Amino acid sequence: MADENAVCSGYQKMPVSRLEPGEMGVLLARAGAGKTACLTHLALGYLLDREPVLHVCVDVVPDKVKLWYNRLLKDIFSNQPECKVADLQHSIEPLRFIMSFLNRTFSPEKLETSIESLEQQAKFVPALIILDGLDFGRAHALFEKIGGIARRRSASVWVSARSHRHIPDVNERGIPYPIDAMDDLFSSVFILQPENDGIRLKALKEKGNYNPAADSEFLLDPNTFLLLKKSHLAERGDQ
Repeated sequence: MADENAVCSGYQKMPVSRLEPGEMGVLLARAGAGKTACLTHLALGYLLDREPVLHVCVDVVPDKVKLWYNRLLKDIFSNQPECKVADLQHSIEPLRFIMSFLNRTFSPEKLETSIESLEQQAKFVPALIILDGLDFGRAHALFEKIGGIARRRSASVWVSARSHRHIPDVNERGIPYPIDAMDDLFSSVFILQPENDGIRLKALKEKGNYNPAADSEFLLDPNTFLLLKKSHLAERGDQ
């Protein structure tokens, strides 16, 4: 454990406020902008703190999700010996369960039944649930049910949402489609925006507060999605 702590000592988590149990957050971006990489990064923060994570993906096989975690670990700890990174990878695997659904077969009811089975059969109780890849549109009722699962299971939930160039709708609080009609269900709403020098991670709502201060914007490496050095956009003079 001492060696593992030493390996993890330089790890910089995503600059996103931690959700309370029962709260939901959403990461919004266009296709291919890095939603999955960022959600995996958020999940890894929990795993390295020894907290269980249930990673639910849609239309993606679990082995591919494992590759995302392995690649991220190698990127984060690229200055460590390969054997130590492998040991760390093996140590967090019992804390992570990957569940896959086909898009048309997913439902909150099936998700909760699966969580109950994990708790009863494997004694696996997730502190965080990642829900990635569900193309849900403005499905308010769907996320009301998922929020209910989060509260009943005392788990935090992060989901991905795909924005669309041809749907410019934005509500009066600055929240774009498809979250514009249900932002009340989410404690935090973040958006990823590709730029010339990286990927901007911006909070539109954080811990219930809309339009947080400018210091809630950061720049991520477009290849690894790790924080760039001096990435705080306020330090670059961005408005």
